[in-house]
Amino acid sequence: MYKMYAVDPRARINLGIRRRLAPLMENDLDRLKLMNSLLLSMPGSPIIYYGDEIGMGDNIFLGDRNGVRTPMQWTPDRNAGFSRCDPQRLFLPPIMDAIYGYEAVNVEAQRREPSSLLNWMKRILAVRKSSQTFGRGRLSFLRPGNRKILAYLRELDNEAVLCVANLARSAQPVELDLKRHRGRVPVELLGRTAFPPIGDLPYMLTLPAHGFYWFRLATDVEVPHWHEERLAREDLPMLVLFDGWLSFFRERVVPWRIGMAEKLRKQFEQEVLPRYLETQRWYAGKGEPITQVRLIDHVLWESGEHCWLLALIEIEGTAGRDVYFTPLALAWGEADDERIRGLAPATLAKVRQKANVGVLADAFAEESFCRAVVDTVGGGREFPFAHGSLRFSPTQAFAQIVGKGISGLPVTRPHALSSNTVVTLGERLFLKGYRRVRPGVNPEVEVGRFLTEVAHFPNCVPVAGTVEYSAGEGSTMTLALLQGYVSNQGDGWSYTIEYLKRFLEQSRDTPPSPEIHGGYLALMQTLGTRTAELHLALAQSTGDPNFDPEPVAATDIAGWKTRVREEAVSALDHLERRLGEIAAPMHNDANALVNQRKPLLARIDASPASVSKALKTRYHGDYHLGQVLLTKNDFAIIDFEGEPARSFEERRRKHSSLRDVAGMLRSFNYAHWTALRQAGEIGGDISKFAPLLLSWEHDVRRAFLDSYEKATRDSGLYASFEDAQALLHLFELEKAFYELHYELNNRPTWADIPMRGIVALAGLV
Repeated sequence: MYKMYAVDPRARINLGIRRRLAPLMENDLDRLKLMNSLLLSMPGSPIIYYGDEIGMGDNIFLGDRNGVRTPMQWTPDRNAGFSRCDPQRLFLPPIMDAIYGYEAVNVEAQRREPSSLLNWMKRILAVRKSSQTFGRGRLSFLRPGNRKILAYLRELDNEAVLCVANLARSAQPVELDLKRHRGRVPVELLGRTAFPPIGDLPYMLTLPAHGFYWFRLATDVEVPHWHEERLAREDLPMLVLFDGWLSFFRERVVPWRIGMAEKLRKQFEQEVLPRYLETQRWYAGKGEPITQVRLIDHVLWESGEHCWLLALIEIEGTAGRDVYFTPLALAWGEADDERIRGLAPATLAKVRQKANVGVLADAFAEESFCRAVVDTVGGGREFPFAHGSLRFSPTQAFAQIVGKGISGLPVTRPHALSSNTVVTLGERLFLKGYRRVRPGVNPEVEVGRFLTEVAHFPNCVPVAGTVEYSAGEGSTMTLALLQGYVSNQGDGWSYTIEYLKRFLEQSRDTPPSPEIHGGYLALMQTLGTRTAELHLALAQSTGDPNFDPEPVAATDIAGWKTRVREEAVSALDHLERRLGEIAAPMHNDANALVNQRKPLLARIDASPASVSKALKTRYHGDYHLGQVLLTKNDFAIIDFEGEPARSFEERRRKHSSLRDVAGMLRSFNYAHWTALRQAGEIGGDISKFAPLLLSWEHDVRRAFLDSYEKATRDSGLYASFEDAQALLHLFELEKAFYELHYELNNRPTWADIPMRGIVALAGLV
């Protein structure tokens, strides 16, 4: 049987080009993929002649057009599976070439091979079908300087797809003028990988021989978390100093310069700081107007030949007031030319003092500052602020963690993570600077010290020291945390999503074997054991009232149920207020959940959550796959800050360790739905993936819980794991409501995941 896809008259020329070039290209899979990518990215409906999808080629010795009319190569069996008749009775013989004949190239074999041309064609056709831009959008060619690169845009309404193809037999670079799409994030459509955002400069890409990219230029995708802007802004303000750092402080200059100091301080607080803060990833108030910025406390910290301004800045906006830690550095003239280049991405302003010109920049971008922090933590020194004091404190493990030869360790550029800035020194030290700081005992510092110095828990990141600010009234704020560096293969979330992506890709055409998840389940068993060991470490009685375990009382259970109910009411109220902003089809699910408020709250009230005997202890507080690092087929647990929406006091409160277990179970559910969402984004029928992922989640939950239960059996954390099941279920529901509130505030398009979780956990079908 011959087959051919539907054609569009406008695309018929593609068929002729394809068949004429075929004899030159059948021996090169990369060139076949390149040519098909060009064909499928052109306007109209592409033609794919039968056999092109497996690269079976032609018999050029048959003459006329018969060379392209040989039997389709379905299997390696008789007559290529095209017919069971006597081979002599075939109108044309099948291709019997040793390399391209039916025994080597056939549909049956390529269905089993995930990387085959057939499976690649299915994937790229699914991608093409996911957007109308390919078939209906306008085509505009770019003109890069490298003529070996073909680049063009397909655009329809506000959607844009960038197609880039390397026509050469060797790797090629290219720079593309995409500034009219400035700010968009290119997302590679086959792998769904986000690339750095487009800026004003030419966009640089490199392509392998006969390689190609299809990018969706997205406006709804976040910039990759690892991306940092490396160029200084050209429109930086200029600050005119007259006495170095002292120029900012009226009380520290001679009387006739007080007016100059006040004017400079005003420019610094009203112009320089707001412009800088609004561009920083760690600034929490993005999109909200800054009404006032004030420098509320500071110290001039000298180390060797350098002097830095360690500043605490109060920012007032529509959402309230927050305090940020902002260490600053000055670099001057030609003598500091290398420093100035290194500080360029973190520059706040240009500075001038008489004939000297320099820059004012974030000190975390300076290697000497980071090394000085480490050295000073080891020395355990204290410095006076204007209205408080700054204390550098080492832990008992400082010498063991830090070792010797700090000056020789390479310092990475700062990376912004949430409200923190992270710098690494070689593969030995991890320096975290807290930007948005709060008064009180930081749980990450407190728990990290306990696990490092008291419990000696080996599967966490060890704490080497801290930098803390003590205000005049006695409150404390943690400014920086120094930890040991843990070599790793990435966090559990990234590993899981990539694993599921590969699993679904392999399952598109081939049913998965029953043992396919064996390796991943073994990892989850290890994770269950490490989670249990963490909870046992935190349940030790050491005489420290902040950590010693306490028995769970009936009043605790009642209070926990009340808290879950309050979380549910808050989330449902928020969902109801946002109903008008939620688009279909999620709107129907949201509306149904709001209408189920009464039975949902009734189920919480009637929950049989109770335990005959259990302990409440300190616990992680925000436990999920993103908080564990995979290292040598084991896990290191990180980030004990707790849920960011809760106060320090609430995060430090003792609770059931089952809240961590519930958080990890919810993370498995998030991975399930995220993988299904990503599979749907590239098109195709994903209905068969849903039961596969549901089965995966069930298996992973069971592996994790069985391992956790085995490691905590007879530990006293609870009388029995069976006795604690109702309580665990209640905590899962609480976490799902917390997630719903978070997603509505931060990622509304993701709110369907916690909504599905709530419906499933509450039994509302």
